[in-house]
Amino acid sequence: MSWVVCQIGAREHYAIPRALAGRGELAALVTDFWVSPSSPLAQVKRLGGRWHEELAEERVEAFNLRMLAFEALRKKGWEGIMARNSLFQKRALSSLSALKGEQTLFSYSYAARDLFREAKSRGWRCVLGQIDPGPEEERVVQAEHERYPELGSSWEVAPSRYWEEWREEVELADSILVNSEWSRTCLMKEGVAAEKIVIQPLAYSASGEVRKKEFTSFCKVLFLGQVNLRKGVGRLLDAMRLLKDEEIELVLAGPSEIDSSHWSDLPKVTSLGAIPRNEVDAVYQDADLFILPTLSDGFAITQLEAEARGLPLLVSQHCGQVVREGENGWVLSDLEPETIAEALRNAARSLPLPVRPSLSEEFTIDALASALLK
Repeated sequence: MSWVVCQIGAREHYAIPRALAGRGELAALVTDFWVSPSSPLAQVKRLGGRWHEELAEERVEAFNLRMLAFEALRKKGWEGIMARNSLFQKRALSSLSALKGEQTLFSYSYAARDLFREAKSRGWRCVLGQIDPGPEEERVVQAEHERYPELGSSWEVAPSRYWEEWREEVELADSILVNSEWSRTCLMKEGVAAEKIVIQPLAYSASGEVRKKEFTSFCKVLFLGQVNLRKGVGRLLDAMRLLKDEEIELVLAGPSEIDSSHWSDLPKVTSLGAIPRNEVDAVYQDADLFILPTLSDGFAITQLEAEARGLPLLVSQHCGQVVREGENGWVLSDLEPETIAEALRNAARSLPLPVRPSLSEEFTIDALASALLK
């Protein structure tokens, strides 16, 4: 029984299809865009990463022109997201119909229901890749917005239909792949059967240079990701207010849901905005410490990116477990601003921390392949 992978975007750098292809188990990858370096579409900035050399010889089906036309007119917000997910599944169904024999279908959450219905009608096995902790995460984030109403975030709750379709995906799935114990706990709160859930960390292949920055007494702390309340940015800014007299600088790198005017009183906080992929290495290498005070993440691959570049971590408990306490970083005991501030003080005093710029075996593509086939 070989595998068919359906995914929107280059999620996890195509780790799932790459892992399966490496074992000769990938029947096909079905995706929205597939743009080889020689394609004219490769000049479109947002499509530059929609290809991977490890899959160059595999069967890949994509819908470049149709999806490009859709994206040009796509509405913002949840309406646009759900319309994209629906269109992708409609197109992918035609690709599935051409595949013969018994298959295992892997699809990521929120764009799997229609595909799983078809797969089940053909007697296929269905594996759902759960990208986040589900409805429990939404409740956590909603409470955070009630805590920080003054930050004026653009975040919105999902329509009820979004969760109704997700629950059908969960029901149809034979197995549900999550990336952390935190996600597993959140899904079980929703009544998802424990025996369906399999925990497998994300896989990451380091490609950047090891950081060479020499540590000085002034500690530069990097937050890289979506600058929003879910990631704990509200609490992090409050912590920086408690540290205004310390030699600690915070750099925010990533697209923001919060207007920068909300940290105009903090001269030691700098925002870089969204960072092109080819500039990410330099951002990591210019930092002394990576921080992730997230309230909820399925895993947060930025942890692996930072560790692979020799950067120590200071992270929340509500994401993937990467930190080995005192060896490659520290875990925050809670997410109150006072706790974050004290942890930053202690970390700054402990630096430089000699982090080995290589990842444990459990975070490799080979480990992921073994878990999938098992």
